[in-house]
Amino acid sequence: MIVTPLTGRFGAEVTDIDLSGMLTSEDLVAIEDAFVEHSVLCFRDQELTLEQFEDFARQLGDFGETPFITPMADHPAVLRLLREADEQGPLFGSGWHSDWSFQDQPPSATLLYGVDIPPAGGDTAFISQALAYETLSPVMRGIVDGLNGVHSARRSYGPRGTFGRHDPARSMEIHGDESALRSICHPMVRTHPISGRRSLFVNEVYTIGIEGMSDDESRALLDMLFAHSRRIDLSCRVRWQRGTLTMWDNRVTQHYAIDDYAGHRREMWRITLAGERPQ
Repeated sequence: MIVTPLTGRFGAEVTDIDLSGMLTSEDLVAIEDAFVEHSVLCFRDQELTLEQFEDFARQLGDFGETPFITPMADHPAVLRLLREADEQGPLFGSGWHSDWSFQDQPPSATLLYGVDIPPAGGDTAFISQALAYETLSPVMRGIVDGLNGVHSARRSYGPRGTFGRHDPARSMEIHGDESALRSICHPMVRTHPISGRRSLFVNEVYTIGIEGMSDDESRALLDMLFAHSRRIDLSCRVRWQRGTLTMWDNRVTQHYAIDDYAGHRREMWRITLAGERPQ
């Protein structure tokens, strides 16, 4: 297994390993260590069936819960992220976010496998929220350390959300409902359970406020943190190929699906792994 950094700060490409079968304990330890170090791992040239994709994920942890979206038939942990060539409307996964941060226990990791990939476009961009926290001033770190963010799925899956209404022209079956209006508080700075590294835990899609602050106060501070996190030197980018499997750590990253492949079909398989309540 060869691990090659994608940037000088985080993210790595992994080659010379076959994920289609059961891995040795040494391989699993190497993957887990690389994952903690790099936060985003991009495995190239993998020929996986749906069952092999699930088997690989199971070796890393338990499956997470997936709300609002109908999974693949007979595979309740797998989402088929499909966008046909002529499809219109908002792209699933666009906007900076950490997957399902509105859950009591958001997923630790997400795995995404490229099945049908456009000739160009459709990259996924990532931000290191650990680097974002570490590059704040000491004064600002002291402020955000004691605050809780309010997270909710309402903007995406509420009755008036981006995906809140049924769209028969959409390839993915997304069914927002009233349950998306629920909100939950998580620390705005969380500690990684393995590395102990501190990172921001707020995102533009699901963080709707700050506990104990007015809307105006919350918006001012969150907008500053969002702008700071988007710094180009805190980012990396994965260009997809058929057979690429990318996994990312939702506890220390945000990601953004780039919508720049109109006229081309794109199909991915996605699994999330169960996480813990942020602390």
